[in-house]
Amino acid sequence: GYLMGVPVTSYSLGIGQEHVEFAEAKIQARIITRDLSDSEIDALAVVAVAGIAAEGLKYDEVMGQTADLSDLQRILLRSKTKLSAQQQQNITRWAVWRAAMLLKQYSTEHKAVQEAVARGDSVDQIVQTIEAVPKAQ
Repeated sequence: GYLMGVPVTSYSLGIGQEHVEFAEAKIQARIITRDLSDSEIDALAVVAVAGIAAEGLKYDEVMGQTADLSDLQRILLRSKTKLSAQQQQNITRWAVWRAAMLLKQYSTEHKAVQEAVARGDSVDQIVQTIEAVPKAQ
């Protein structure tokens, strides 16, 4: 979310309740109340599938992707441009690929976020953690 400009407002690690809440400030309106532009679809699609990409990079099997894919489907259905099933599949594939590339590129930041979440840090503290990671030259 941070890399795509979609602010995180909260998260939970409770068993069966693992989730991240994103601010709808990115689009300045509730997702369910208006159609989304192509750039909004792209950013939100990457965020929606980032958990799937992260699991795929770490484990042989991806579990728990149903909620992420449901979120993605709701996002795709809000596109200003009506998307065919093939276009939706292409966006899904691209978003997973993009999320995986970002996770690899920012692996140090991702690890720092995982550690901060494990400590129970607040969202503000997690953002500070991300921003404190030394940038590669």
